[in-house]
Amino acid sequence: MTYLFQEERGKNFYRIQTDEKNIAHTLKRRNNFHLSGIGFNVGLWIFSCEFSRPDIAKKILKSITGKKAKIDLDGVVSF
Repeated sequence: MTYLFQEERGKNFYRIQTDEKNIAHTLKRRNNFHLSGIGFNVGLWIFSCEFSRPDIAKKILKSITGKKAKIDLDGVVSF
């Protein structure tokens, strides 16, 4: 599962958390995504990125994952 969430409401900084190795590998190769955390003994990667608008962030992550976005009550987007 891959999650996208804003670090602070109204700011352009986002975090992407994934447990899928192929998506993590794709994000590592992109220039705008920076690995900011990794899970030890589990497959978990956390990336930080910056986008001007939330819809652009969702669109780019949708193209990377190839899945449709689901939004929960807290505003966290999962793919």
